[in-house]
Amino acid sequence: MPFFTEAPAEAVATTGSSLDQLLVIALLALPLAGFGLTALVGRRLGARAWIIAVPAIIVVWLAALYLIYQTLIVGAFGDAGMHFRLYEWIPAGDFHVDVNFAVDALTAVMLIVVTTVGMLVHVYSIGYMAHDPGRWRFFAYLNFFMFSMLLLVLADNFLLLFVAWELVGLSSYLLIGFWYRRRSAALAAKKAFIVNRVGDLGFGLGIMAIWTTVGSLDFGEVFTRLPGQLESGAIQPWMMIGICLLLFAGAMGKSAQFPLHVWLPDAMEGPTPVSALIHAATMVNAGVYLVARANPLFAQAPEALFIVAAVGIFTCILAASIALTQKDIKRVLAYSTLSQLGYMFAALGVGAFVPAIFHLVTHGFFKGLLFLGSGSVIHAVHDEQDMDRMGGLWRRIGITHATMLVGSLAIVGIPPLAGFFSKDEILGESFKLGFVWVWAIGIVVALMTAFYMFRLMGKTFYGPSNVDPHTEPRIHESPRSMTVPLILLAVPSALIGLALGLPPENGTIHHWLEPVFRPLDEALHHGAADYQILGIDGFLLGASVAVAAVGMIVAWRLFGFFRLGPRPALVSSVTGRLRGPYVFSLRKWYFDELNDLLFVRIGGVVARGLWWFDVHVIDGAVNGVASLTQGTGRGLRLVQTGRVQNYALGIAAGLLVVAVGYLIVAR
Repeated sequence: MPFFTEAPAEAVATTGSSLDQLLVIALLALPLAGFGLTALVGRRLGARAWIIAVPAIIVVWLAALYLIYQTLIVGAFGDAGMHFRLYEWIPAGDFHVDVNFAVDALTAVMLIVVTTVGMLVHVYSIGYMAHDPGRWRFFAYLNFFMFSMLLLVLADNFLLLFVAWELVGLSSYLLIGFWYRRRSAALAAKKAFIVNRVGDLGFGLGIMAIWTTVGSLDFGEVFTRLPGQLESGAIQPWMMIGICLLLFAGAMGKSAQFPLHVWLPDAMEGPTPVSALIHAATMVNAGVYLVARANPLFAQAPEALFIVAAVGIFTCILAASIALTQKDIKRVLAYSTLSQLGYMFAALGVGAFVPAIFHLVTHGFFKGLLFLGSGSVIHAVHDEQDMDRMGGLWRRIGITHATMLVGSLAIVGIPPLAGFFSKDEILGESFKLGFVWVWAIGIVVALMTAFYMFRLMGKTFYGPSNVDPHTEPRIHESPRSMTVPLILLAVPSALIGLALGLPPENGTIHHWLEPVFRPLDEALHHGAADYQILGIDGFLLGASVAVAAVGMIVAWRLFGFFRLGPRPALVSSVTGRLRGPYVFSLRKWYFDELNDLLFVRIGGVVARGLWWFDVHVIDGAVNGVASLTQGTGRGLRLVQTGRVQNYALGIAAGLLVVAVGYLIVAR
């Protein structure tokens, strides 16, 4: 008999065993306890401030592995997964919400990325933050983030997910602004928090619309009743489209899609482990997870899916074009993250949900590797982030170089590394499902990705050294606590595509996720032709690899590769000929300036004008009426003398006025 209260039978396939349910609770309780204890006693632990937080996440990772094994390998919970209720949360008449959790195939796949990358980032941070006096706060915040993200993934209703959604936003704010004495970090944290609230407003309205339409917020009931109401005519198609777009608004904010993308590059002001954990492998994937989780709703709103695809592919090429010219190593990777998230949303929009989640998994590993690798580079050159002041590092920090080379080849999509399978499956599915425009833009982005990643590698590791002469003698490889996580992340970056993606379009991850996305496939009738390596699929695959190779070769030609030195004169010549596009890219399409103009300057003028109108017109009118009333009262008060003679005189005067008036009217 399960240890916790069972959910209604019609809403679940299984409640799991008491052990399974306890493990789910442990996934949440351990990082929350780690946060509390580290916050309380971490300062006293000094250099060993990690001693509570890191073991807690290692245990979480082990518990998650067991649940993943039970869900994906053994199939102990069936196609619908394990669902159970912990306790009754809000019993307010018709508005009834429980704290209930679920573990199905999609949850398990998310747990692979969240817990594995999260655990390695915690270990990496032991060395990276070793000399920071506020490391106890850092590890406390990391644990709090892990609690929030795991709650988001495990939640089985929209309100609980929304609470986790906001806690993730709070965690992000705390970690981005960790070095709060830096004005740039404080401003970046505030920017991320405010921009995310814009998307969260839409998400909150979507949840309200779901409640007023269905009368429930439980995933199982919503995903069954809402399509049923659409089919029966109880709601109109525009209502379903509206609900989906409101949910997508929340996803746009959290996953930094245009036009809510501006917060992510600035979030690089946080410590590099934060960039890897939150802004590459976990938090920014929350929006992709939300749309994937709500796939039964999006399946009934193809117009909403079209908008998802359009926003995704535009963000994809927008971010890639900006990454081409950035000089800060972390900003290049930040815009790369935006671009890869755009790939995922484009895949969701065309109905290729499994390839989207496949790319989420592979991207989580190789982008986490690249961000942690960039942190190792920054650590080696003593906090320098400008790639123009690096170069020639491949001999000095060999492990960092080798692992980042693996990550770069993976993101570019060179076979047989991870990105080759997931990215090319997205492009192939887009083409075969009739979205040729998505495929065409995606191919251009693949060329850009190869170029900017090997521009990064060339400027950082190859050619002559441009490191500050005072720093040069002190360059050294990072400690084992940092290099071991790099090596461990390089392994799945290289091999996870082979493990999950073969045979193409029918690999292991497809079998895992097929029950989750079956309603979508049935509704959209996306039955693509069988995979043909000697047919259209082989052509599409070859085209993708070819453009990636071209991008790499051009980058090698301009920026060097091992013993092939860079060609600064050629770079200057090309930049001079393309001066307009170069500056446009370098200034990030002027989005920051545009936002400053619209929301700070013009918005400030409008706000001050409204303030003047409120104070001088609205408040003035109200105050004027009040003053008139007071003045009239003070005047009438003089009439109240308390003398009978005066009152009699007043009555007589009144009668006289009435008589005169009557005579005038009668005449």
